[in-house]
Amino acid sequence: MMLTRPSLRSVAALWGGLILCLVSVFAQAQRGTDFALLDQHGTFHQLSRYGESKAVVLFVQRNGEALSRQALPILADLQERYRERGVVVLLLNSDPAQDRASVMAELAAQGVELPVLLDTAQVVARSLKVKTTAEAFILDPASHDVLYRGPLDSRIGVADAGEPVAWLEMALRPLVERGAPEFDAEPPEVAGTPVDYLYQQRFGDRQISYQDEIVPILRRRCTTCHVEHGLAPWAMTNHRMIQGWSPMIREVLVTRRMPPGQIDMQVGEWDNIHHITDEELITLVHWIDSGARRQGDDDPLIVQETVDDSWRLGEPDLIIEVPEEKIPATGMVDFKIKHADLNLEQDQWIRAVAYNVGDRSVLHSLLVFAVDPGLTEKEPAALVDPRHTEFISLYVPPRTEEEFAADSGFLLRKDRDLSFKLRYVTGGRETVDRTRIGLYFRDSAPEYAVHNVIALNPDFTIAPGEVDHVEHAQTPVFEQDVLVESFAPQTHTRGKSMTISAQYPDGRVQRLINVANYNFNWQMNYRLQHRVALPAGSRLISETVYDNSASNPQNVDPEAQVKVGITTYDEIFSHFIRVLQPLP
Repeated sequence: MMLTRPSLRSVAALWGGLILCLVSVFAQAQRGTDFALLDQHGTFHQLSRYGESKAVVLFVQRNGEALSRQALPILADLQERYRERGVVVLLLNSDPAQDRASVMAELAAQGVELPVLLDTAQVVARSLKVKTTAEAFILDPASHDVLYRGPLDSRIGVADAGEPVAWLEMALRPLVERGAPEFDAEPPEVAGTPVDYLYQQRFGDRQISYQDEIVPILRRRCTTCHVEHGLAPWAMTNHRMIQGWSPMIREVLVTRRMPPGQIDMQVGEWDNIHHITDEELITLVHWIDSGARRQGDDDPLIVQETVDDSWRLGEPDLIIEVPEEKIPATGMVDFKIKHADLNLEQDQWIRAVAYNVGDRSVLHSLLVFAVDPGLTEKEPAALVDPRHTEFISLYVPPRTEEEFAADSGFLLRKDRDLSFKLRYVTGGRETVDRTRIGLYFRDSAPEYAVHNVIALNPDFTIAPGEVDHVEHAQTPVFEQDVLVESFAPQTHTRGKSMTISAQYPDGRVQRLINVANYNFNWQMNYRLQHRVALPAGSRLISETVYDNSASNPQNVDPEAQVKVGITTYDEIFSHFIRVLQPLP
């Protein structure tokens, strides 16, 4: 459906009555905020990640509403005509009761395919001060400013509209062509369905309790890393620190940077992963927006949880000293790859791996591999090459041990050595890391053998500035029935998202994990609550998206052509999947 154009006479009258002067409203734009949400397909969208675009159009949509349905074809047409001119069109659904299936059905009924950002916690609507559905925005992805706010079209939620006027496009066209809107007219109010804010119902005028409501959330989601001498850049030691950092806390919550390692919770059921619920998010944001105050002098955060440097699983059967590493005070430290001889006298079934970290403030992650005895050249690249090694375990703070399920174990053969891939961050002071790894052995063979298969793509190239570079990989077909237990996906700084799916012998595909917002700083191990059984003849397939543009905040060099390699400046596609195979 094309926009209806007003007559030349009506256009002249409109501009004569509304355009006071050719004054850019860019300088007067409403200050906005960066934000991030998943859409109905589980794709991650962040305003600032559209920095390569000139503008983002955002329309407030609601399922079953006549105004939203009328707007869909207009928005689809707008996206089609402005896509190549650097404009992105997104919809915002802030109804807490909406789900993906109903949103997809709503758009399918109209024959429209546009991303609908699901703002079930309503924090984005709150940040933009959305009043009703059918409101339209033009956002600057670089500054986050609101460049336009008002009706999409005079036919969509505008009373006494008169001649049809494409209000949003009147602001969008000069912005695209000349860099800024060029009229100073006040658009009419939008008469859509008022947004019913959940936090207003829940809290009203009540002050949220710092002691009873906020601190428990912080302890569940934050303080395991935000401790003295921890990896996080500051410690949550008291209310004054929380209040002082509250604007930053709000920003990282709304952009989904924190808690780290968040994944798409609509895919799979997960055991002890980093996730914040809508209720927790609403509580924190409302408390911060209300001044981040506390009642009385009591401050539970002053009592810090002590860091236990002992072996919490008891004395290991074997302790391996990771070669020490000197870490500078500042700058970027590239991956370190180390090797340790084992000289085992017999094969051993590993039941657990523990990490006694030397300096928790700098050790970011540590991968442990069993090295093939046929590997004679101990070059760094070979020591982590999956053709010569098998992945065993991953350390990411705050977890200091990994226990395999009681019915399973990893077979460490007596002719194997160990290799380690370590990533360090600098913490403002020179230090030396002396980390130890403890192995715990089973007394007997388990029911299932732990195998870490890999979805590997060993050779690809990403062009400079490429925003959505897609690569694929798959595992070999499983020759026997297996149980899928966990995932440890790995890319470097250009990694943007990845999915891993099961492909069954009959061709059916089931998505098992969607890491919609991959962050190089948090390379997690995601463990399923319930194992997924795959019959013989199945395989695992993966799609990974890379962002080599300047809008990727992790990108070390957006002007580089990127190839596969072991340094931070290179890329990898190495997704480890733990499967259990029954022993004969």
